[in-house]
Order: sequence, then C-alpha cells, then structure tokens
Amino acid sequence: MADRLMPSLFHASERVKATFLTGREPRLIVSFTGIGKLDTREQDEEFVGYGSQGGRNHALFIADTLRSWYNDPGIFNEIVSVVDRYRAEHGITETITFGNSMGGNGAVLFAGALGATRCLSISGQYSADPTVVPEETRWREYRDNITAFTCPPLADTIDTNCMYFILHGGSDLERPHWSRFPKGDNIYHFLVGKAGHGVGRRLKSQGLMKMATHFAIAGRPRAFRLALKEELKLHRPK
Repeated sequence: MADRLMPSLFHASERVKATFLTGREPRLIVSFTGIGKLDTREQDEEFVGYGSQGGRNHALFIADTLRSWYNDPGIFNEIVSVVDRYRAEHGITETITFGNSMGGNGAVLFAGALGATRCLSISGQYSADPTVVPEETRWREYRDNITAFTCPPLADTIDTNCMYFILHGGSDLERPHWSRFPKGDNIYHFLVGKAGHGVGRRLKSQGLMKMATHFAIAGRPRAFRLALKEELKLHRPK
C-alpha cells in the first residue's frame, strides 16, 4: 500500500528532521509533521501516500523535533533552506504544503515563505503563544518549553497567491483556533460538525482523506467542499 512507503533521510539537525520520497513530476508536497504519538514520542511522517499520489509527486516530510511550533530561534530559516535545497536538487516548479495539528499550523505558516500555490491545513493551531490564544491549555508539556515565540499568528502569514484549504473541528474545544483564522477570497475554511481535534482521523476512518488531498492538490475548492460536505456536515465559520 502507498501509505507504507518508507521515506529516506534528507536532512537532520538537533531540531529539524526531513525525509523524502522522489516523484515523477516537478511538484513537491511539503508535509509538516505533528507533535507525534504521546505514548512513544515518535513523529511519523504524515500524508505519505496521499501526498505522493502513487509516486507522481515529490514529498518532503518536515519535523520540528523540539515541538516548538517552529518558534525555536532560527528554525524557520533552517526549514526554508532545507526545502529550497531539495527543490533545487530536483527541479521543482510547484510547491504545496500539507499538515495536521502542529503540522497544520506549519502548513499555513510556511506557505507564503515557500511560494506554495496550495495549502491543506487540518486542525491547525492559530498560534501556540498563550498571549495570542490565552484560552488554549492543551499541549502544555511542549508549549511551556518554548522560551521565545518568534512566529506571528497565522493571519499575518496569509499569501494572496496561495489557495488555503482549512479544516477544523467545529466544537468549542477548537474554537480558540478556528474563530481566529482570517477570511479571504483565497481561504476555503470549513468546520466539521461538532468534531474536536481529530478531524484527520475522521477523514481517514470515513475514507475521505484521498479526496480531500486530491482536490486540495488540484486547487478545486468546490469539488473539495462537495466531496466532504454531507458526511462531515461541513459548514463555514461564522
């Protein structure tokens, strides 16, 4: 199965790990990894098969191994440099960002800096900074270790040249994040019923992840919405 592909190591430092799969076409999916499994502390690559689309696309998997939400001083530029080096080595002409949870934050945060044409963010935090999102009390074991919040809130990172496909759970638990996301003609932001943080798991369990990623990659917002609307009870934030 495609999701069992084993990416190879491209870059490793004390705070960034990047692995990759090569593709046939000059399109790169940059997949930002979440904080990982709480029981093992591992950060597995995400969207492996969905991003590579059977070897059609290159895929680069980026992990912030400090779980700093990309706030560690210098990490942002390091990640941009890693992606730029991969693109130069493989003749990449189009970049798309993906991510779930902390990775969903990264997908939006880096889209403009990487010149991405599309972004798919699932359950992404608006910010990890408690002064920006004071209601958020989850992930404290990681957030308390962040000594400096260097990343702006996501509203300040939106690029008009990118199409943003944003999914959040519609519950009050997720409200601190989805309610702050900006609106715009290039932002296709939907809430999933009364779901919590596990929107990605729901997409997989209901067999909808392939369609969600396919239409995001293709830049087809209407098809994206129609494919998910009924089963996920999609609606726009108010």
